[in-house]
Amino acid sequence: MNAYKYLKHRNNNYLWNKQGMMEFYQNEIKPWEIPRASHATISVLAHAMQELHTVDDYLSKCEQQYNVDYLKLMSASNTQQTWEEAKDKLNAQLNKRKRNVVLACLQFGGNKEFWDGFPNEYEIESYFKKCYTFAVDKIGYLGTDENIICAVIITEPNRRNLFVYYLPVTPKWKVKIMSKEKNDYGTLLQLTDENGEPLYRNKENFESPLLCRTEFWKQRGGITSFSGLQEDFFRKVSEKFGAVRGKSTSPYRSTCLEQRKRFGRYEDDEHDFIAPFDDSPYHY
Repeated sequence: MNAYKYLKHRNNNYLWNKQGMMEFYQNEIKPWEIPRASHATISVLAHAMQELHTVDDYLSKCEQQYNVDYLKLMSASNTQQTWEEAKDKLNAQLNKRKRNVVLACLQFGGNKEFWDGFPNEYEIESYFKKCYTFAVDKIGYLGTDENIICAVIITEPNRRNLFVYYLPVTPKWKVKIMSKEKNDYGTLLQLTDENGEPLYRNKENFESPLLCRTEFWKQRGGITSFSGLQEDFFRKVSEKFGAVRGKSTSPYRSTCLEQRKRFGRYEDDEHDFIAPFDDSPYHY
């Protein structure tokens, strides 16, 4: 019985009764009292060039207020200088656009139940070091940490995270195959196949890799790359520390094969849809 029905039954009207509410909530299970499974998380953050200063602002604030431990320190005094040094060292190519993502971050975390499963802080630090090793293997350039500019563990009163900041560089990518035809603006049009699908050719350059988030993740599975990252992290790291896998609620096409098998996903199932989005500026 919900609160509304309880009060209606008690008073036979719609008036709120303070004593009745107090009695009701004394027997009600609080949301924070409901047992939860132990979950570890991994997510991907992104920063454009004009946003790099926010990393400095955040780290500076955390150093003043919380416990901060660096697994890899920045080589320069701020994020942009460290980013430039890493880009030069890698000899990375960058097609400059205003909103290009030039720095990404793997964020590792977990809920309270997950952290309560560790006997002490030393074991938690050991766990985060395994997360860092996993990060180097998954997003490191050719299996190294050359493109990682900073890795930091931040412990706040109610949460703790490992942030691994890196340049999304790839030595392999695809480029458009252009035709000789031009559009009304004089720009060359991309060639297409007999089905009207755009054509690309593979490109490879280990001496001067491409700094591009889109191509970086295309080389790791494209639309299913994040799903694959989650599954790989669970299998190789978090499961060994007592974490359980959360539900799969992404559209079917965004889930990797392993996740589809684990959760019995199929096309047009209850989660295989993209929620409608209304971007109109005003609602009446």
